[in-house]
Amino acid sequence: MKARQLLLSVAVCATFLLTSITEAQTIWRVNNQSNYNGSTLFGDNYGGTPTFPVFKEINEAVASSNVTAGDTLHIEGSTMDYANAIITKQLTIIGPGYFLTENPNVSNDTYDARIDRITFDAGSEFSQVIGMNIIDDGFSDGTIFVNTNEITIKRCRIEVTVDIASEISNVYILQNFFPNIINTNAITGGGFNYVPPQDVIFNNNICEKKLIFSDNNFTGTLLECNNNIFNGPENELNLEFNTSSFQNNILRAAGITANINSGTNNNVQYNTVSDAGIFTGTTGNLWVPDMSTLFVASGTMDGKYQLQEGVSNNVAGSDGSERGAYGGVVLTNRYNLSGLGAIPVVYEVSTTGVSEAGDQLPVTIQARTNN
Repeated sequence: MKARQLLLSVAVCATFLLTSITEAQTIWRVNNQSNYNGSTLFGDNYGGTPTFPVFKEINEAVASSNVTAGDTLHIEGSTMDYANAIITKQLTIIGPGYFLTENPNVSNDTYDARIDRITFDAGSEFSQVIGMNIIDDGFSDGTIFVNTNEITIKRCRIEVTVDIASEISNVYILQNFFPNIINTNAITGGGFNYVPPQDVIFNNNICEKKLIFSDNNFTGTLLECNNNIFNGPENELNLEFNTSSFQNNILRAAGITANINSGTNNNVQYNTVSDAGIFTGTTGNLWVPDMSTLFVASGTMDGKYQLQEGVSNNVAGSDGSERGAYGGVVLTNRYNLSGLGAIPVVYEVSTTGVSEAGDQLPVTIQARTNN
């Protein structure tokens, strides 16, 4: 069997596994190295057919009349960046994750799906994006723009920000990784007559940048801000917003300060902090002056944020489970290494290279399912 045929078999197998757990919707493949042109070529170089094409870009799938509300786009890893996407249908967009060369058993080819920006416009309500690598490659890049209600951003790596439009409701920012490559805030909004949302949920994220959701004209409100790890710039104000729940977070960077609910510290409970002056007197507040005694000694870009088991500073949060991004009673709500979606992942493919009867090669595939 030729190498190309082997790769196609893996893709077909992965699609079959994915289909087996999501039968209620149609799953469409997107690969920016597909030869799809919508008229004579349908991604046949990657196993596409006229009925089930392999789209070249996300926008081609969005524009297709065959792709309907509730469908899923499986964005395949590539050596090339994907074109900017504008979503105008209710879709679930699933990429392969990130840090795939670092964490074990996450992918068989280690290619992520990189894209400069994704914009959710009217018509995309109740959409989700999972496992994408949102990179900065110029002006307004590295950003997810939320211009409509009911959007979930989950298990993505986001280099710049999530930009939320005025008067938006129900935005869920969950289990993401925010590197501080670009000195920005994890959430932004603003402008003339900006009306900030009141029900953004920001849970189980690893945030190496600031989360100052305010400016001279407004102070934003997060409905929940729980089980995050904040490791933003040292010795600076890192957090400023209002919230009805700030629990089980870890403020790791030395000397960082926070301004929660205009400095009242209302609704602030069970947090672990690096500075003795933060959240003094709040319920369950724990000061850990040496964070190296709390986190694992070494690890991958996101694995190093796991807590050491059995150490005295690893105390339970408000719900009895571990504090930080990897905590929480519900397993599926916890941060997942490499941002893998809750789908089967093929992480190893091997063959003896020796043909059997019928000139076919035996192929061994190892896969696992994520929470």
